Amino acid sequence: MGAAGKSGGKRTAVRTARATEGVGDASASRAAALYERNFGANVIRFTFARTEWAALVGAALIVLLQQVDSAGAALEYRRALLAAQPWRVVTAHLVHVNSEHALINAAAWWLVARLFGPDLDLRRQLITLGAGAVAIGAGLAALHPTIAWYRGFSGVLHALYFAGATCWLANALARPDTRTARGLWLPLALAAGGWIKVALEQPAGSATPYADWLGTTTVPQAHLLGALAGSLLGLFFAWRDAKKNAATTRGVS
Repeated sequence: MGAAGKSGGKRTAVRTARATEGVGDASASRAAALYERNFGANVIRFTFARTEWAALVGAALIVLLQQVDSAGAALEYRRALLAAQPWRVVTAHLVHVNSEHALINAAAWWLVARLFGPDLDLRRQLITLGAGAVAIGAGLAALHPTIAWYRGFSGVLHALYFAGATCWLANALARPDTRTARGLWLPLALAAGGWIKVALEQPAGSATPYADWLGTTTVPQAHLLGALAGSLLGLFFAWRDAKKNAATTRGVS
C-alpha cells in the first residue's frame, strides 16, 4: 500500500506539472495571439469563424430586405405603432433608407464581427445584437418622443462594436502579460476613438440632422444608445471571463 501510495503521488505530481505547463503554454499562446492581433492578424486572414458566417447571413438578409419595396414601411420603428406592433423595436434595424445605407451597414457588420471574434463568440454577438436592438428602441421611445420613425442597423452595430472594444480592453487590463503598451494600444484606441466619434455627432436634444448622402435625416441618438448598451455588455462579458480564468487558476494551483 505504501508503494502504491508513492506511485500514485508521483502520477499526481506529474499530472499537476503537466496541467500547470499546459496553462503556461495557453497563457503564452494567448499573449502571442493578442500581440499578432494588435497588428491586424485577426482581420487580414483567409478563414471564416462562425461569427463571420453568421454576420454574412445577416448582411445578406439586410441587402435582400432592401429589395422588397414594402419591407421598410412594414418593419421600421414607428413610435405611433409600437403599442400595437412592438416587434418594430427589433425589426427596424434590418431595414434601411436606400441601398447605399444597407450595403455600408452590411459590410460593417461583417468587419466588426471579424475584428472582435476572439472576445465575442457567436452567442455573445447574438446577445449583444438582440439586447442592443431592444435598448435602442426602448431608449428612443422613452427619451426621444419627437423621433417618429427610424431605420438602420448602425445603432445595433455600435452596440456590437463597443461590446467588443470594451471586453477586449478590460480583458487586456486584467492580464499581466497584456497589460502593456503593446497589448493595450489598439483596444484603447478603438474604444476611445469610438466614443469621440459618438460624442461629436450628437445633436442637441432630439434633433435629427440631415445627411446629403442618405437624402434624409439621421438619428445619432441611436448610436449613443447602442454604444452605452454595448459597453455595459462588454464589461459583463469581461467579468465572466475573469471569473472563468480565476476558476481555472484555482483548479491547477
